[in-house]
Amino acid sequence: EIEPVTAQDFMRFLLRWQHVAPGTQGLGGRGVLAAIEQLQGFEVAAGDWERSLLPARVEGYRPEWLDGLCLSGEVAWARVAPRREGSGASPSRSSPLSLLLREDLPWLLRAARGEEPLVEPRRGAAQDVLACLRERGALFHRELVERVGRLPVEIEEGLWELVTRGYVTADGVAALRGLLGAKSRWERRVRRQRARRGLRRGARGLAAVAEGRWSLLPEPELGIETESLAEAVAEQLLARWGVVVRDVLARENLALPWREVVWAFRRLEARGSIRGGRFVTGFTGEQFALPAAVEGLRATRRRPRNGERVILAATDPLNLSGILCPGPRIPAHSHHEVVFVDGALVRGDEAVREVGSLGVSPP
Repeated sequence: EIEPVTAQDFMRFLLRWQHVAPGTQGLGGRGVLAAIEQLQGFEVAAGDWERSLLPARVEGYRPEWLDGLCLSGEVAWARVAPRREGSGASPSRSSPLSLLLREDLPWLLRAARGEEPLVEPRRGAAQDVLACLRERGALFHRELVERVGRLPVEIEEGLWELVTRGYVTADGVAALRGLLGAKSRWERRVRRQRARRGLRRGARGLAAVAEGRWSLLPEPELGIETESLAEAVAEQLLARWGVVVRDVLARENLALPWREVVWAFRRLEARGSIRGGRFVTGFTGEQFALPAAVEGLRATRRRPRNGERVILAATDPLNLSGILCPGPRIPAHSHHEVVFVDGALVRGDEAVREVGSLGVSPP
């Protein structure tokens, strides 16, 4: 009933399914929200979300669209996977983070972390800030300076260590941009000045207002049943890929065993919500697809190959080199990009090159 497509046509389908092919990008704040809903739980280098991933999926991307979604409480940012003991805690543009829907945060944390405890800081500003947030709840940066009794720069360093450990987030995305060096020199000067003595504090600038309050991430939802969690994971994978072939999940962060996810797919198929079958040739194991994705595969097979060219960051989830595309893996490095022509990965100097023109280009 369903004629399977080649891996190249599957890649052509995915470029449209994730709205990076020419003419498929989303629009405005709704486009940003749709992209985040599709990618939530997938961790990439923090600096690449606004530099490449969102601009590739939303036409004329503007940072204020993401600001509005974060400050309204609809979208959050966090490190969802646990940091391994012994790995570096210093934040940078390559620190892995995810954008996600705030309401989905508890189960996404459970799916990525399982019951594995986080690595707690044992000393320094990070330990003091963590204790303060646990006692007082969400606080602005200036309030943390007053309550912890450390210099503003020490509080900032402590917060970012907690970010990389997966403990805290902030209301606004301006705090994330501050980590990545997007703040002006004036904002940096305001944040690093010593706290004033006495009762009268006076105005301190707009930097803290823009970033919102810092707060602890919720605990992973441990009371959720495994079957329900597995179905939520299965639905998220279907939203991201349309057609789930186990090979494409090589870069996913899942603490949930694959067998639980497969059983969830089978339950969804038995209810008639999804289709099971052989949709892509060349891959072993069971495959599952949304009905809309099956139609998308058929449309892709009928669509002629006309030299459509798509350029993405190597950190993009669609960098499936060595997985879906034949040949060796291209490392998910922020300073490189990958080039697709009609769904085929272009190898050599043209395939991996320094970033300079991320986005899409017409045929």
